[in-house]
Amino acid sequence: MKVVMTLIALVGTAHAAGSGASHGSVADLMWPAINFLILASFLVWKVKKPLREMFEKNANDVKYLFEHAEKKDKEASIKLTALKEKMGNLEGEKNKIMKAAEKEADDFIARSEKESKDYLRRLESDSESKLEYERTSRVAKLEENLVDEVISKAKNKIGSDSSLSQKVTKKLISQIR
Repeated sequence: MKVVMTLIALVGTAHAAGSGASHGSVADLMWPAINFLILASFLVWKVKKPLREMFEKNANDVKYLFEHAEKKDKEASIKLTALKEKMGNLEGEKNKIMKAAEKEADDFIARSEKESKDYLRRLESDSESKLEYERTSRVAKLEENLVDEVISKAKNKIGSDSSLSQKVTKKLISQIR
């Protein structure tokens, strides 16, 4: 096939070159036209299938992209509708959140007040206990000092009066026996 094409091309060019210097006629265009038709039919015959496959592939790609775009468009419209609903409910959501925050703040204040009152009661109880302990311990020290003072004065008095000293000694001995 290639040989035939080459021969036709050579014959056409040789004929056109060998004609000499004459004025052009329509017959002069016949061989180039035949060459062109042979070349075009050969190209169509060889390129037809790959071109068809390429166009079919492109058509399928366009179809897929179109379907994909439609699917994404539906998803986007659903999301848009949901967002519009949320935007419509935004004031209600804000009020709900504010009420919840106010309730939490009130609960926190009430809990803090209760804890503070409990802490103050414990402090008061602790201070009363400490005061009672201090009073008791000071009274005990005073009693101890008083007893020591009484004993000291009694010793001095007994030690200074000999008759009293003898009476105390006799009484102590009688109690021991």
